Amino acid sequence: MTRLTCRLRWLALPVLLAATCGPLSAQELYAMAGWQYTPSLKETTSSYSFEYAHNLSNYAYASFTWLNEGHVTDHHRDGYSPQIWLRWPSSPHRFLLSAGVGPYRYYDTTYAATTGMVTDAHGWGVLYSVAAQWYIHAPLVLQVRYNYAQTSASIKTNTLLIGFGYQFDSADAPGPVPPSHYDLSTPRLEMTGMAGKSVQNNFQSPQGAAWGAEVRARLTPYIDAVGTYLDEGNTTVIKRKGVAGQLGLVREFLGHHADVGIAGGFYLARDQDYLVPSNTLVGLATRTQVLGLLTMTMTWRITRMLHLRAYWYRTLTTNGRDTDVLLAGPGLSF
Repeated sequence: MTRLTCRLRWLALPVLLAATCGPLSAQELYAMAGWQYTPSLKETTSSYSFEYAHNLSNYAYASFTWLNEGHVTDHHRDGYSPQIWLRWPSSPHRFLLSAGVGPYRYYDTTYAATTGMVTDAHGWGVLYSVAAQWYIHAPLVLQVRYNYAQTSASIKTNTLLIGFGYQFDSADAPGPVPPSHYDLSTPRLEMTGMAGKSVQNNFQSPQGAAWGAEVRARLTPYIDAVGTYLDEGNTTVIKRKGVAGQLGLVREFLGHHADVGIAGGFYLARDQDYLVPSNTLVGLATRTQVLGLLTMTMTWRITRMLHLRAYWYRTLTTNGRDTDVLLAGPGLSF
C-alpha cells in the first residue's frame, strides 16, 4: 500500500492543480455530514466533510476533500485528499454515479506508542470513494458518498455522508456543467486583519485567543501569494506566534463577489512549548522553528474595496503540537 500511496500522491496532485489553475470553470462545492465506523474498535461516531470538485469532462472530474472522521477511542482524526474520479451519468444527466481514489494525508490525535503521551500523528493512506449525485435544480446538487480510508499506521475507517453542493456555473440543463471559458478577474492586492481562536489538537482541545494580519497578492486569476503574521495566543499547551509565506489556489464565483481557496507554505514560529514529562507541566521552552501551514479560506466582497474573509489554519509541527486556528475579519482590496 505504501507504493500505491506514493504513486497516487504524485499523480493526483499535479492533475488537481492543473485542473484548478487552468482556464476552465465548471466547479462545485459540497458540505456533507454523516457517520463513521471503525471496524477494529467496533465503534460508530459522527463525521463531516467539505469537497471542492472540478469537472474535467462529462465522464471525469478531480476533487479536493477535507474529511473529519469524528472521535473514537484514542483517535480523533481528520485529513485531506485530492482524488481523481470517473462517473457514469444517466441519460438526462440529472443522476450520476461516481468512483474516485487518491492519497489521504491524515492528522490523528492519539497516544504516542513510544512515550504514551498525547500527540497529533501525521501519516499517509489511500482514500477510496463512491458517490451518487442528484442535480435537483441548478445550482443545488444532492450527494450521497461512501469513503474507505486505508492506512498502515492508523485505524481504517468507513464513512457514509450525505449533503448538498453548489454549482459555481449556471447550467442550461440538469447535470454537471462541461468545462468552458471563464471570465477572468483583474489582479489585486488585499490587506486583512482577523481575530478568533486557536484550538490545540489533543483530547481536551484547550483554546486560546488568536489574531493575525495578512497581505495577499493575486498573481493570476487562480493563484495568490500570501504573507501572514499569526499570533496563536496561549492554549496552556503552546504559546506561539510567527510569520508565514504561502501560495494558494483560489476560485471566484457569484460574479466575483465571493471566492474560496486553499493554500500551503512555511510558518516561521517562535514557540513557547510547555514541557510535559510524566504528564506534569514543568515550564516553557522557547525556540524558533520552521513549521508547515495549511489554510482554507472564504471571502465575501461587500464592495470592490471592502471584504470580509474567514480562515481555517492548520499548523503542522514535528512534536505533536498541531493547532487549528479559526479567524475572521475585514479587509481592503486595491
